[in-house]
Amino acid sequence: MNLFGIDGKIYKFLDKFWNMVWIGILWIICSIPIITIGAASTAAYYAMVRSVRKNEDNSTRDFFKSFKQNFKQATIMTVIYIVVGIAFSFATWFYYNGQGGFNLGLRWFYYIVILVYLCTITYAFSWLSRYEMSTFHALTYPIAVTLMHLRFSLGLIVFWAAATIVLYWSYNTFLFAPLLLLMPGLKCLFDTFMIEPVLKKYESIALANSEKAEADEESKDTEVNGTGEKNKDTEKNSEDKDTETADQ
Repeated sequence: MNLFGIDGKIYKFLDKFWNMVWIGILWIICSIPIITIGAASTAAYYAMVRSVRKNEDNSTRDFFKSFKQNFKQATIMTVIYIVVGIAFSFATWFYYNGQGGFNLGLRWFYYIVILVYLCTITYAFSWLSRYEMSTFHALTYPIAVTLMHLRFSLGLIVFWAAATIVLYWSYNTFLFAPLLLLMPGLKCLFDTFMIEPVLKKYESIALANSEKAEADEESKDTEVNGTGEKNKDTEKNSEDKDTETADQ
C-alpha cells in the first residue's frame, strides 16, 4: 500500500486533521451571533463523531444537517445558559468588589457549582446532537452525568483550561491566529473521547426518552393537523435521528 496514496496513512491523517480544523472554523462562523453557540456546538460534535472519528460522511453536510435539525431547541438552551452565566458573573463581581463575601466552605461550593455548570454545557449539547429529548431532560441529565463521572468531567475542564491558557499566552504573537482556528476543532475532538463512553453507557435511557419525545411530538401534530397523519417534517427529522443512532 502506497504510504502517500489515497488509502495511505498519511493521506487519511491529513484528511481527518483538515476535517477537524474545518469543523472548528464552521463552529466559529456559526457562533458569531452568540445565541447560536449551542446549535453550532451541537452540530460540531455531531460532525466530529461522524466525519472524523468514524469517517462516515461529509463534515460540512453533517454540520449543517445537525445545525438545522437542532437549531430551535439548542438556541433555547443557549439563552438559558447565558442567563445563568450572567448570574454567575454578577455574583463573582459582587464578591470580588467587596460588596459581599463567602466563607471558605461557601467559596469552594461556589467554585464547584461553576465547574459543574461548565461541564453541563458540554454534555448537554453533545447529548442533544445524538438523541431526541425534551429541553428539560437535555438540561437536567447532564448535571447528574457530570457529578457521576468526575473523571471525564475533570478531563473536559482541564483541556478547556489548557486551551484558554494557550490562547491567552499566544495573544500577542504570530501563533494566535492559527491557534484560534485550531483550538475549537481540537477541543471538540477531545470532547468526543471524554463524552462518547458516557453517552454509550446511558444510551438505553436516552433512547427511551427519545421515543417518548417523538410520541409526544406526534400527538401534538395529530391535534394540530386534525387528522391521524404525522407532520411530514417531524417524521423526517425523527427518522433521520433514528437512522443515525442505529448507524452509530
